[in-house]
Amino acid sequence: MEEIVEKNKCTGCTACMNICPKHAISMVEDEEGFKHPVIDQDKCIDCGLCKKTCPVLNTVSNKSFNKCYVAYNKDKKSTLIKASSGNIFELVAKHILNENGIVIGAAFDNDNKLKHIAIADIKDLNKLKGSKYLQSDLNNIFSYIKENINVKKILFVGVPCQVAGLKAYLKKDYDNLITIDLVCHGVPSPKLFAKYIKELEIENNAKVINYNFRDKVSGWDTYSNTITFKNKHITELHNNNKYMKLFLTDIALRESCYDCNFKTGNKYSDITLGDFWGVKKYYPDMYNKNGVSAIIINTEKGNNIFNIIKDNTIYKECKLEEIISGNPSLKISGKCPSKRNEFFKELDTCDINNLTKKYIKKRSLYKRILNKGKRIIKKIINKG
Repeated sequence: MEEIVEKNKCTGCTACMNICPKHAISMVEDEEGFKHPVIDQDKCIDCGLCKKTCPVLNTVSNKSFNKCYVAYNKDKKSTLIKASSGNIFELVAKHILNENGIVIGAAFDNDNKLKHIAIADIKDLNKLKGSKYLQSDLNNIFSYIKENINVKKILFVGVPCQVAGLKAYLKKDYDNLITIDLVCHGVPSPKLFAKYIKELEIENNAKVINYNFRDKVSGWDTYSNTITFKNKHITELHNNNKYMKLFLTDIALRESCYDCNFKTGNKYSDITLGDFWGVKKYYPDMYNKNGVSAIIINTEKGNNIFNIIKDNTIYKECKLEEIISGNPSLKISGKCPSKRNEFFKELDTCDINNLTKKYIKKRSLYKRILNKGKRIIKKIINKG
């Protein structure tokens, strides 16, 4: 067996690696910085279990519960500010931890590498909070879950394809497992982020000790990126940050993200969480400048969890279409830019500044003036 699934369709979920009875599969980083399964042919017994497990090859449509809410955590303001949106994740996580359970999510290590880790103590919860806009390394976390799922309640949080991979690997539903997937625009290359961090460190002659993708110092709506060094920090609006520009224009995404199998209708999670970007339009009374969440309940199990935490939230039921209007990536994949391959060929030889200049189209002067005028008018209306 030479290939499990076509490379441009592989999500890197690790289900095949974890299911292999002979440990013949390893996840190897390609030239773009994304990990793909590689089979050791000397160990492979051609059982086909990897192909039978791959969620891309075995995607099934799911009938989601699809009960939706606009909500935010009603805890103190400082707690809400530290979260990406309305801080609903913390309420679910604390419930699991208080039940002597385990919470698994993405966290940066000391070298700014993003990996899924397991925590069992509330004091470690901050490691998992906040958005991280790159693909995390799952490594052997699926096997760890299977080893513990019969004796511990487990909350797993990841992007939709990671949740699908976990469910495909486990082969059945477990009462002890709660899964949350996040509204996903697509996952950028970890290699790109590592390059960006390295260039920041050289430019500032200091190590990056923390990266906050969703600092609310400028507000939830117009969030900033804050990079913390030992003796200083740099804050930029997300639309001025070079890395975020490359991410949001889709040029640095994994190939499978341009044709994602796990949009609305193919959800494997119990709950989907994201930002309710249309809150001012649909529910102006629910707007909170410190963040508002969109919650999509996909299963009865997810509904039960929401009923447990809802008294700690300010919430209102809403429609799925209202959430999708501000989060189109729930329904459609990003379009692959024509120069994507060219971009990745230059990733090793061109610095981030020049990559941004070359591959991010500047808006015309007319559009810039028009958008600035709209912002001024909006401010005047809001003051009135």
